[in-house]
Amino acid sequence: MSVPFHMSRTSISRHVMATCQVIWDVLHPLELPTPTAEQWRMIAKRFGDLWDYPFAIGALDGKHIALQNPANSGSMYYNYKGYPSAVLMALSDADSCFILVDCGQYGRISDAGVYISRISTLLEEKQLDNPTATFKISGSDIDIPFMIIGDEAFPLKPYLMKPFAARTLNAKRRLYNYRHSRARRAVECAFGIMSRKFEVFQRPMRVQPDKAVLLTNAAVCLHNFIRRRDGNLVDSSSTVTYEVMENRGDGMQPLAINARGGRATDEAIAIRDGIADFFSVPDGSVHWQNKLVFRHVLRPDGE
Repeated sequence: MSVPFHMSRTSISRHVMATCQVIWDVLHPLELPTPTAEQWRMIAKRFGDLWDYPFAIGALDGKHIALQNPANSGSMYYNYKGYPSAVLMALSDADSCFILVDCGQYGRISDAGVYISRISTLLEEKQLDNPTATFKISGSDIDIPFMIIGDEAFPLKPYLMKPFAARTLNAKRRLYNYRHSRARRAVECAFGIMSRKFEVFQRPMRVQPDKAVLLTNAAVCLHNFIRRRDGNLVDSSSTVTYEVMENRGDGMQPLAINARGGRATDEAIAIRDGIADFFSVPDGSVHWQNKLVFRHVLRPDGE
């Protein structure tokens, strides 16, 4: 940018960071406000309408934001793939807009590590005003609460569901995993849209971690701003190319699945089993789920 604007790189960098700070200060309370109980219920309704998972109030996941050699950090930012990164943990709604973000943890920390350190505190201490009402479902006496959904890296909690382990799958659990993963796609889409919209995420950031966090936070606010006003338009990808940097990763990368959240409580296990039962009966199933989930399963006649 220094050539077309006839400014030095130092001045451009200073203006970019100042602009990102203003974007965060102004848009953060507007585009990332803490939802009220009624807004959480509206988010759950959207998950039911779009993703057929009416109990969810958010989809949770994390990504590595690739960095280039942070100064004086030792190995703290080096992740399991061998390149330095900062962790972006985010909770998304059904329309792939971010609800809650936590950026800046060391790259060596897994999904569950970031969750346990910060986000779980907000949920367990009820600082997010998440609704306390429960659902009654067909064929079960279990009260199903509003919950967030994550991948297998997270601990199983009454308010946090994750898929069944692959070694324990049967027909009913396969159906649950499909419905769960389908709803969790919302947060994956949010990361994908943001990384394609802002090309700073398509290569390692050549800034120190504190500035990378500021850039990421500003991009999150702009992502929500654009999605809510221009979300239905086709997102044209850029033709800009960058040099290849070996062993540095490509912008956003998934986090490691190497953490253990401890043994799940009986309540959490019962809730997940109850939802799995509900997704298998006519009141909770969708007509195309069996065809998609079992399309590779051989029939008795071998066809």
